[in-house]
Amino acid sequence: MKKISLVAILMLCISILSGCGQGSSKDSVGAGEEGKTVISFINGFTGADGPFMTKIVDGFNNSQDKYVVEQLQTADHYVKFKSDDFDMLIIHSDWISTYHQDGFLKEVSDIYDMAGLSFEDDFHPKTQSYAKYDDGVFAFPLDLYAYTMYYNKEFVADDEVPTTYEDLVDLSKKLDSENSGVYTLGLPLTGDHQWAYMTFLTQMGVDFVKDGHIKLDTEEAADAFMKINQLIYKDKISPANLGANDQFNPFVKKSEGNTNIQTAISLTGPWNYTPAKEVWGDNLGIATIPVMGDELKVPAGGHNFAVSAKVEDEEKLKGIAEFMKYAYNPEVMINWADSGQAPIHLGTMEEVKNNPEKYPVAQVNYGIFDKAEILPAIYNVREQVKYVNETVWAMVITTPDLKKEALMEELKTATEIAKELSEQ
Repeated sequence: MKKISLVAILMLCISILSGCGQGSSKDSVGAGEEGKTVISFINGFTGADGPFMTKIVDGFNNSQDKYVVEQLQTADHYVKFKSDDFDMLIIHSDWISTYHQDGFLKEVSDIYDMAGLSFEDDFHPKTQSYAKYDDGVFAFPLDLYAYTMYYNKEFVADDEVPTTYEDLVDLSKKLDSENSGVYTLGLPLTGDHQWAYMTFLTQMGVDFVKDGHIKLDTEEAADAFMKINQLIYKDKISPANLGANDQFNPFVKKSEGNTNIQTAISLTGPWNYTPAKEVWGDNLGIATIPVMGDELKVPAGGHNFAVSAKVEDEEKLKGIAEFMKYAYNPEVMINWADSGQAPIHLGTMEEVKNNPEKYPVAQVNYGIFDKAEILPAIYNVREQVKYVNETVWAMVITTPDLKKEALMEELKTATEIAKELSEQ
């Protein structure tokens, strides 16, 4: 069984493809109610979505008198999960493969049966790419969140929403970006940048995984990153020298660096829907991201319930099954759609689809789940892409006259690091 390095453990608390948000944490779990079987549950929902999960947990606790789920919401929930012996956790889809391989997760087919749920029949088929392995099922899929395009109708009419890279170029010319200060979109130094390069890699058909590790030392991968550089410095679709979270900040006119810059479009996730709606109201439009390469592929992530491999107590297992039975009732799971997320339970999906005006982001996400691309289910994948996220990305977006040869050297380094991390 492989062991995660100290560096990897420290990095577990950093959410790259997350929709969890950052906010105050609840520092302790209560002692439970006398006579009830206690199930400890930890998650990272410390932002605006936290109260919606709490509503589901509280609803379950009030619905019966045999079990109590005690919840802790904290930004470092991965570290605490392993150190404090929690029974259940929320795990991101791209982490399941690592936690499964390291033996942290329980195979949950029996819990599905007790809950009256079917992994194959009750959830979108996409979930089989990350929750099911040769030795069983290791998660209860909660949602799938996809890279999404928000647009300001003051600058982009509903019938002129960009669907291709060429459309983005045309919009930049129409906006006269360099003179007006209104650019098409923003590529940040840090923020949702992993989604951005994943878009170019996948849409340009780059096969960037080999033998269990990220492989980017190829001409095709270099071409994808060079096109990102072209987007900024040749086609002027994004301004240069943007900072943290400037994929969204200039869209809502909150950028601290380039204070005079505004963007007509933001490529981000559902976690930014509420603040965007607060700023733009009826002028906020939502659509699928454009095709930057040859075909539509949309980077995505997801949240899942999982059970600790340490849980053996039969009453706890029955209680977890009862919780899942309760949570996956569409009348209950719709609370998660109210948070802005897109539940991936088929019964709940139908409820959401019947209310398109109430759940606009979910409607767009549901339309592209078949095109969703989650980080590959390989060991230690988040650590493997760290060098790309930091060093390669910074080079690509801050170098006006980037040379492909220099970029290739960094991509070779990124590949070597990823290979080493895959073998730990």
